[in-house]
Amino acid sequence: MRFLILSCNTGEGHNSAGKAIKEYFENMGNTCDIMDALSFWSKESSKIISKGHIFVYRNLPKLFGISYRFEENHPPKEGDVSLMYEIVTVGCDKLYKFLEKEKYDGVICVHVFSGMMMAKIRKDKKFFVPTYFVATDYTCSPGVSEIDCDLYFIPHKDLIDEFVSCGVKREKIVPSGIPVKQMFYNRISKEEAKRKLKISEDERVILLSCGSMGCGPIKELTEDLPLVLSENVRLVVVCGSNRRLYTSLYKKGIPKNLTVLGFTTRMSLYMDAADVILTKPGGLSSTEGAVKHKPMIFIDAVPGCETRNLNFFVFRDYAATRQTPEDLIALTCNCMLVPEKLEEISKNIAKDFSFNAAQIIYEKIVK
Repeated sequence: MRFLILSCNTGEGHNSAGKAIKEYFENMGNTCDIMDALSFWSKESSKIISKGHIFVYRNLPKLFGISYRFEENHPPKEGDVSLMYEIVTVGCDKLYKFLEKEKYDGVICVHVFSGMMMAKIRKDKKFFVPTYFVATDYTCSPGVSEIDCDLYFIPHKDLIDEFVSCGVKREKIVPSGIPVKQMFYNRISKEEAKRKLKISEDERVILLSCGSMGCGPIKELTEDLPLVLSENVRLVVVCGSNRRLYTSLYKKGIPKNLTVLGFTTRMSLYMDAADVILTKPGGLSSTEGAVKHKPMIFIDAVPGCETRNLNFFVFRDYAATRQTPEDLIALTCNCMLVPEKLEEISKNIAKDFSFNAAQIIYEKIVK
């Protein structure tokens, strides 16, 4: 079978979910194409929107949070559509012609924008190719109520009622989890991971990451945390695509107990080596840590959907959080002093994150 995965280049999380689905489906003998839904406006428009989103997300997080809360609190009235829906669906005619030509067996939307576009095509063109939505945050995001899909794959069974309250029919909801790449399910011991990464087996590891964009007070944490860590604790910092952050950290000089990385393809190994993960609560990064069964400390860097992710994990004792860099440092140090507590959290996470989301999605769609 042949599928189109429609994403958007507004952050790497949605694309990562799409790649995880593609990986599993193709391993099972299917064919998948991943495309940026906004490119059906034009490639130039997609670049402008994506760069604008990343700029606001990275540099004006409070503005991002205000916008998100406004959308949450002002859903369209029954029979109306939101301004976002009207803007996003501009490229629907081009997408419809593309779908007519390519004859896909199904379309999988990993972003609300692409879901909106497919909803308009189904409504206006009466074009009913099987269409599926995969939520990539631990909440029912604004705009989901304006999507029309055959199935909705959501992160957790505890979110079913929230999605129903947003207008999704209960019988269409599948609590699959958020799909991540298969390598994150291949857990190895800390000792083996450290050997592969050439980290001393005597060292304990804190992994600090703020997503592909390198958001939040990662610079302050990187400069101050190594100063208060025990001698046998190493801080590994992943800056992602934030080259400016990576360069600025190296200008300060790197202590012996600090490792600074830019973008890395070995994130799964670093997670295996870690005793605790210090990260912002993005939907994908939270799930990657969870399927590794790793305790997490959340940096509340960007309000909005990530606040919903944070609340979901903290409420269930899968993670902890603090508001200031100073308090985050104190919490991290305290966690490293109580390995028994970290082990307890790991076991708690394992009870709820030992399933393979991409496999569940595959079996529901293909089988």
